Amino acid sequence: MTTDRAARMRRHLEAEIARLGAAIGLKDGPTFENHDGARPFILVCGDGTLQYLALERGVICFSRTTRDPDELLYWAYADATATLALHWTNKRGLTGEKHLAAKWKRRATLLHSLNPEWAKRWRAELIETLGPEGEHHLVPTLPPPPATTTS
Repeated sequence: MTTDRAARMRRHLEAEIARLGAAIGLKDGPTFENHDGARPFILVCGDGTLQYLALERGVICFSRTTRDPDELLYWAYADATATLALHWTNKRGLTGEKHLAAKWKRRATLLHSLNPEWAKRWRAELIETLGPEGEHHLVPTLPPPPATTTS
């Protein structure tokens, strides 16, 4: 990827991040700056790869790499909606299973509003993470897909 192409990709991602963040009221969304402290950020690399990573005291906490901008945005908004959902749920004073169920439902709703496929993917990943003995009764159902019309 040329420097010009990398710059265009970054501008595209910045525009998408602004659009998606505005859609869910996210004021402090994904960034391209390393603030350390395990806060995830995005790198657009000259070889065409996109990285989503976090550093803590200069040590990599996690790093994911893709060439697909949608994949990168999914990772970033799966994280961002977790924080939004937690704050939203905490304001309601819920505890225990009610807190967890409300947090997951809010997160699913936020992701669904951005991209229904992201919500579906996140839900499937959550179920897989919970394993066979997990709290599956707390996993939210998703709204049905939008109706399509046939001509």
